Amino acid sequence: MKLHALLLVGIASLVLVACGSGPVKRVSPPTASIQELTIQPDGSWNLKIRVQNFSNVPMTFSAISAGLEVNGIAAGRVDRALALDVPGESADIFSATLSPTATVRPGDTDLAYRLHGNIESSEPAGKFNFERKSRLSPTPGLPGTWR
Repeated sequence: MKLHALLLVGIASLVLVACGSGPVKRVSPPTASIQELTIQPDGSWNLKIRVQNFSNVPMTFSAISAGLEVNGIAAGRVDRALALDVPGESADIFSATLSPTATVRPGDTDLAYRLHGNIESSEPAGKFNFERKSRLSPTPGLPGTWR
C-alpha cells in the first residue's frame, strides 16, 4: 500500500511540474524620447533618441516613424530603419539627423517638444503607437545643445 501511495504522489508531482510554464512574458508598448538635440553648423539637427522597452522580454526594434513638434510648431520627421536590440525593462539610444522646417528656430531657452508616431519591432513582431511630450533645456558650456 505504501508503494502505491508513494507512486501516486510521484506521478502527481510530475504532472504539476509539467504544467508550469515559467515566468509570464509581458510585451508592453515602448516609447521614444529625445535625450539630446544639437544644432549642426549646416543648420540640421542631430537628435539622440532614447527608445524605452517596458516589456519584460528583449525586443528588437526595426523602424521608427515619428513627427516632431518644437514649441508647438511642426519641426520635421524622423523616419528610419533600426536594428536596435533592447533588453527587457531597459533602454537604448540611436542618433538621427533632421532638417528642421524653416519656421523652427530654437533660442537660448527651454524647448517644449512632442514626439509622436510608431515604433516597429521585429522580435516580438509588433507596431506600437507612442506619444511623448517633454522639455529640453540648454546645456551649459555647449552652445546649440539641449538636453
